[in-house]
Amino acid sequence: MNIKHYIGIDIGGTSTTVGLVSKAGKIVDRSIILIQDYASGPIEPFLDAMADAITELSEKHQVEISGIGIGAPNGNFYRGTIEYAPNMPWKDVHEVAPYLENKLGIRSVLTNDANAAAIGEKQFGVAKDFDDFILITLGTGLGSGIVAGGNVIYGHDGFAGELGHAIVVPDGRNCTCGRKGCLEAYVSIRGLLETYHELADDKVNTPQDIAAKAQAGDPNAIETFRKTGEWLGLKLADAATYTSPEAIIFFGGIAQSSDLFFPALKETLETNVHNLYRNKIKILKSGLPLNDAAVLGSTALVM
Repeated sequence: MNIKHYIGIDIGGTSTTVGLVSKAGKIVDRSIILIQDYASGPIEPFLDAMADAITELSEKHQVEISGIGIGAPNGNFYRGTIEYAPNMPWKDVHEVAPYLENKLGIRSVLTNDANAAAIGEKQFGVAKDFDDFILITLGTGLGSGIVAGGNVIYGHDGFAGELGHAIVVPDGRNCTCGRKGCLEAYVSIRGLLETYHELADDKVNTPQDIAAKAQAGDPNAIETFRKTGEWLGLKLADAATYTSPEAIIFFGGIAQSSDLFFPALKETLETNVHNLYRNKIKILKSGLPLNDAAVLGSTALVM
């Protein structure tokens, strides 16, 4: 077992993917762990299941694991912990990377899932030639990873870059973080569905339903995506003024409908950004496969 590979772990709200990845960035195999199977108890059995999956993948393919990278909601890079993640069943602060490292004897590194996606985009995606960019993940929540000078910005406590919790509508919708009016409450799966319901007084189940209606000419669905792009463009104008990115890159399920909200996003961004940065920022979709990006990002973290 002397062929070195890496483990990339994507911890999500409903499932966790443990991927075996080659040095070339190819996902060789993966194992899926359902969160619901462990949600009623302490976090340790869930961590043990991840450790078992890593061992099984290593033995199955007869490879040595050089390192373990983990992307997780509310992940703290400095401490290797998940801290007060609102969409996870285990609250408070939990050591994840130290637990796996102690159990398996393999170097383990953890960061916020959006930061991991940004690192993956830099290593394997459209950001290969960029040292200054913002990666936005659009899914259950709104995550962001900010890269400056080729390095992810973590801040003094490991949590820098939470653009999803910048206030876009003062005293607006309730957010899962406990505050009101956060960007995530408007630009996320939940936010998109709520906006459509407010406009059409009609409930739909998925963003794809709204996208299909918009493509068919439904004015409420079209307006839902326009408003989504407008809210996003407004806060990204602020973020661009702070960080001067060369590009803003979008990843996630909602980003697959970028043609429906990119026009409003670009117009709002260019209208509101400082004139020093106007018409300089590239707006791009991720270059990573939707089902592989989180695992590859976590792998790039430990690489």
